Amino acid sequence: MSGLLAFSLAGVASAQTVIHITGSTAFRNATVTAITHILNGGFTYGYSGTSFTGANQAIFTGTTINGSIPVIIKTSWSGAVGGVETVSQQIPITTWLTNTTPQTAAGAQNAPSAYDPPAVPEVCMDDGVQATTSFPTPVLKATSVGVVVFQFVRNAGSPSTLNNITPNLAQVLWDNGTMPLSLFTGNHANAGTNVFATGRDADSGTRKTAFAETGIGIGGFTSIVQYQPTNAAGNIISRSVAGPIAGQKFSPAATINGIPYDVGQGGYSSGGDLAVAMEATGSFAAIHGFYVTYLGLSDANTAITGGASPMAWNGTGYSTYNGSAFTYNDTAVQEGQYTFWAYEQLCYRSDYSGNGKTVADQLANQITATDAILAGELLSSMHVARSIEGGLIYNQ
Repeated sequence: MSGLLAFSLAGVASAQTVIHITGSTAFRNATVTAITHILNGGFTYGYSGTSFTGANQAIFTGTTINGSIPVIIKTSWSGAVGGVETVSQQIPITTWLTNTTPQTAAGAQNAPSAYDPPAVPEVCMDDGVQATTSFPTPVLKATSVGVVVFQFVRNAGSPSTLNNITPNLAQVLWDNGTMPLSLFTGNHANAGTNVFATGRDADSGTRKTAFAETGIGIGGFTSIVQYQPTNAAGNIISRSVAGPIAGQKFSPAATINGIPYDVGQGGYSSGGDLAVAMEATGSFAAIHGFYVTYLGLSDANTAITGGASPMAWNGTGYSTYNGSAFTYNDTAVQEGQYTFWAYEQLCYRSDYSGNGKTVADQLANQITATDAILAGELLSSMHVARSIEGGLIYNQ
């Protein structure tokens, strides 16, 4: 009987469809929330990180509401550009949580010491369009599922007069890595205080969209300068390295997606780590200046809740925070005044089929109908459109 039971359980496990999802950390919150909404009650999940919606890896086990398809859905977020690369070029990812990862109906937090063997993701989330990445072919099937909104943020302790950034200011700041605060405030008394650029690495769709929107240029990835704050031990501040800020470094050199980036041209691999860096205090005492960066909405909210502050883009703000809740200027996005956004795409290869494709399409429909609001705007709420990130806005 025990042998028959083991055989039966093995049959159930083998019948489950496994789906691997990667890509945009800016849209991570909306995507993982949508996964919970397409599964029947009683599903279990686990994650690796300090919060469910901020975790880089997660695993879900259950059946779909539509069709009762048994699924195991695994997420490993890398950045939108990295997601397009791994799906389109069929490159395995090494950080998929194992099926034996602790899971509960309430979500089990864990720190796994082992992952699955490397596996190629079937699905990715992309901020913008594939054509603006370094991997325009093979062309993936892409479904627009919402509008992902981004925000410029200044770090904790920075002055309230550092409250707006324009295309010219952004181009000068990221071209040099630093500039006087007076150019932001119009007050010559601030000329001796610095503003430093920090941000994401080239795997990031947030970086791609920010550089397109500001006029730095999507093709200008290697011509920018970014710093990263460090603590007293000289380590770059992140979710695993606490502040306060005691110094800074140029972003380390790295090879990303096969492209070499020199010292200063890289950045944070995760929006969650960058958000924590923006929460860190002490920059004025340590470097006689402050940091400005760009973040997806969820990570911007995290940073602002932790002490950073939102900035207006080209004179128009998106979010305000009263110490307990955010208020969003949704109308400014929907009517075309606030333009720091892109279309979020759920993508997979054209030959993807079977239950995996069915569940991916269910996920796309769920995000489109409801959960995109967690990262920006529903498509149905938009009265304006654009063809490409950073492109002209027109009425629709």
